[in-house]
Amino acid sequence: MAIVKFFFKEGSPVIFSLIIVIFSLEYLTSNYVPFMAVPANFAGMFAVTMICLGYMIIQMGLTAFAKIGKDAPLMDLFLSMLPLITLVIIAVLSMVGQVQLTMFQILGLGIAAVVVVMDIIFNTLVMFKMNRLANDFVQMQ
Repeated sequence: MAIVKFFFKEGSPVIFSLIIVIFSLEYLTSNYVPFMAVPANFAGMFAVTMICLGYMIIQMGLTAFAKIGKDAPLMDLFLSMLPLITLVIIAVLSMVGQVQLTMFQILGLGIAAVVVVMDIIFNTLVMFKMNRLANDFVQMQ
């Protein structure tokens, strides 16, 4: 049960970051771990989109059922920054020529970037707003 709790709370940004890294290293997946290779066609893009959508659903669920009045929003903000930092590192490595990305990978990482930015902006700000409103409500009583 503790593994499931970790996966849904703190682990989902870490696991999503690992998925992003595995997706961007095509030579690793095609040569060493071929069963994890994503085909560069519409089915592969559907799989990438579903993984991103699953991450977003998990993060929205955590926001909806977050405990109010705790320090969780700050921790959630730092953990949500992990996939963004991973995407920035991959973009910089691609710009300097260390990692060669195909157009399929660029589009997939673009979808992941949109999902990560939505997570950071909407979910974290909603949690901060809920905590602020909860604190104002407690002070009013």
